Parts: sequence; structure tokens; C-alpha cells
Amino acid sequence: MGIGVSGLATGLDTDSIISKIMDLERRPETILKKRESAFQAKITGIGTLKGALSSFQSAVQALEDPDGFTSYSIKSSNRDILTASTSGSPSVGLYQITVTQLAQAQQLRSAAFTGSDTAVGTGTITLQVGTDAPVDVTIDSTNNTLSGIASAINDAGAGVVAGVVNDGNGNYYLTLVSQNTGADNTISVSIADDDGDNTDASGLSSIYSDPSTQSLTETQAALNAQLNVNGIDVERPENSISDLVDGVTIQLKDADATTPVTVDITRNSKGLEKKLDEFVTQYNNLMKTINGLQSYNPETKEAGSLLGDSTVNRLKTQITSYLYKKIDGVSDDLNGLSNYGIQIDRQGVMSLDTGAVEDAMAKDPDTVRDFFAKDSDGIQGLAVQLDTVLDGYLDGSTGILSAKSDSLNSSVDSIESQIEDMEARLAKREENLRKQFESLETLMSSFQKTSATLDQQLASLADLRTAISKK
Repeated sequence: MGIGVSGLATGLDTDSIISKIMDLERRPETILKKRESAFQAKITGIGTLKGALSSFQSAVQALEDPDGFTSYSIKSSNRDILTASTSGSPSVGLYQITVTQLAQAQQLRSAAFTGSDTAVGTGTITLQVGTDAPVDVTIDSTNNTLSGIASAINDAGAGVVAGVVNDGNGNYYLTLVSQNTGADNTISVSIADDDGDNTDASGLSSIYSDPSTQSLTETQAALNAQLNVNGIDVERPENSISDLVDGVTIQLKDADATTPVTVDITRNSKGLEKKLDEFVTQYNNLMKTINGLQSYNPETKEAGSLLGDSTVNRLKTQITSYLYKKIDGVSDDLNGLSNYGIQIDRQGVMSLDTGAVEDAMAKDPDTVRDFFAKDSDGIQGLAVQLDTVLDGYLDGSTGILSAKSDSLNSSVDSIESQIEDMEARLAKREENLRKQFESLETLMSSFQKTSATLDQQLASLADLRTAISKK
């Protein structure tokens, strides 16, 4: 703003006059700023709508995955004897299981030695578990103690775990345990003693409990698990059994031939209930968001940023139409969300009756999956179709809402450019006005000086005339 003379010569309030002129000049700029503010509010509103719509789409996409519709409960009547767990789609039913024998891993021990660091002979120990390939373990002067032999066996990867046990009476034993349970997983041990005699009690062959027969002492036999399932005798090499009942893993804990254990596998609809509950929650949140963005308060005359927006109106109409959608090939009694306990009240609020979900899943779970998630034979389930519609609005590059935001941002950029140009013109206009008023003040000041000079001259003439007349 230039320095004004503030009407010193003219008596005018030039600052006030210029301010009022500029207010009139700025009216187009004010209109542009209001338009920019409205566009910014729409952009914010679309961002809010996209957030609510994205959450709703996540709930819809969950209904496209039928694997989570059904959940299973499994119960063992005696968890001290066995436990059970499910995976995938287990065979629903009631199973009575009697465990008569647990699976065991074979255990062997050597002859007794006086210490874990007692030197034994050298040579080669060959180990074989069941039908696995034999594994040679070299014993030399660096590892020919009981501890060294145990470490060498453990490092060999022969399927055998070796250790050294002190019985407390001064006796130390090399122990071998098969890594796998089952009657077929017995351990075979043969020793090639560097002293040339594999049957004597000296050198490496002294490990044998009975060198003459080249054998170790068995402290635990290799056994299969034995059980009876619904009257059928069953054997397995392990205590964790996953091929007994489809989709069920049985973990044997103890054997008791006198105590049958009941395993009860049931199916429920909790998976679908949870998905539908989230669908209802996100739908209500979306509609609340849309209604807020399109609201109008007649008392305050305040309107939502997207009031009357055709895109939002079309979106709302499309979504609500799916509440009454029918799917080809689905029987009438399960065709439509109302058959799954979904209702809309007069205020447009959605609710869920979980009892109806349970009834539908008990009636025909395959048809339920088709209604929501089928995507084959030219037929798409409700969730699949609705997800496609939502993608049309939310896709980051081609979505309708993204395109609308881009258009509004372009309008804001254009308005900001116009305002910038207008500000430059208005600044120039104000500068010119101030120069004009300054020129007026200067001219009026000059006129005032001329007038004062004339007044003085006229006064002098009057005085002269008076003086002449007196003579």
C-alpha cells in the first residue's frame, strides 16, 4: 500500500474511499474463494466417503471367501488321554477312541564305563534306523571318549540321538535313542574296531553290552501306537495322528484300555455370522457417512459438502439395490439377504438376526456359499458382484471417485491461478488509485496556494483604493 496524503488538501478520507473501491473490485475474487472453499469441502467429503466405502468393501470381500463361512468345534472327553484339533473341513461326527498303547522310540545303552571322558578304542560305528540308509561315524583319537562318541553320532545325522548317562553309582553309559517312534524304527549298530577284533571287550567294540553277540542293551522297545476307533483296531507309528479322521489331528497322551474317550466334532455358523456382522456394521457406517455428507439443516441452513451430488446418489442407489438382489441358481428359500437375517428398518439402519444365519447354514451350506461367493459357470454371487461395483468407484486409477477428486483438484488449481492473477491486478489497481488521489491532493494544494495569493492581491488593491479615495 502506498503512502497517502489522507485528504490534507481536499478534506477527503482517501484511505476509506480507496478501501471501499477495492472492496467492490474484490467481489469477483471473493466469489472465486467461496467456490474454491466449496470445492475443497467436496474433496474432503469424497476422501471421507472413500474411507467408509473402502471399509465396506473389505467386509464385502470377506464374504467372497467361503472357507471362513463354517467353523468347527472339537471336544475330547478326556484330555489326559488324548487331545484333538481340526484343520480345513473335518468330517463331522462322534468318535469313541480307546488308547491301549502309545508309540515309543527304541532306546539302547552301552556297557558301563568309569567316566564320560574315558578313552575307548577307535574305528567306525555304522548306524541304521529302520530301512533308512546306513550312516558311518568315524571314531579316532580326537573323539574316542564316551562324550566324543556321543557328539560324533549327533553330528552324523543318522536319525539317532546319543547321550552319556551317569547312574549315580560310578557307571557311565552311552545311550542311543531313535528320533522316530514306531516298531519299524529300530536301531541297528555295527562296529568295525581298529584293533581288528569286533567281538572282544576291548577297543571300540567294548561299547557293546555283549561283545560276543555284538549287541547293545535295549532299555525301551520300539512300539506302534495301538487304539480302537469306533470298534476298529488301528496302529500308527506316531502318537500324533493326522490320517485317522479327515481334517482332524489326534495327539495321544496316555494309554488306558479301560477308559474310552469320546471325540465330538461339530460344525457351526460362527464364521459366516462374524462376516455378516462386520458387513452390517460397515454398511451402517457407510450410510451414516453418506447421509452426513448429504445432510441439510433448515434452521442453520448448513448443508453437507456432497448434498445433491449425482455420483453419491448413484452410489447409494446401486448399493441398496443389492440388499434385494437374487442370484441365479440359488433356491428361493436362501436367495436374498433377508433369508440370512438381514433387515433394514424405517430409518435405513441394517440389523442381523444370527438365528437365521444358523438356520441357513444348517439347511444347505453349499447353497449359502453359492449365494455369496460363487464365481463360475457365468454366475457370480452377491459379494462378487458387489465387490466389482465398489471397485468401479474405488480403483485408484480408473475409479469414479478418484476421477471426481482429480477433477475437483484441477478446478481448485485453476481457481488459485485466477486468484493469483487477480491479486496482482488488484494490487496494481490500488496503487493507481492512490497515485490518482495523491495527484488530486497535489493539484488541490496548488489551487489553494493560488487562491491565497489572489486573496492577498485583492486585499492589497482594496487597501490601495481606500487610500486613494481619502486623498
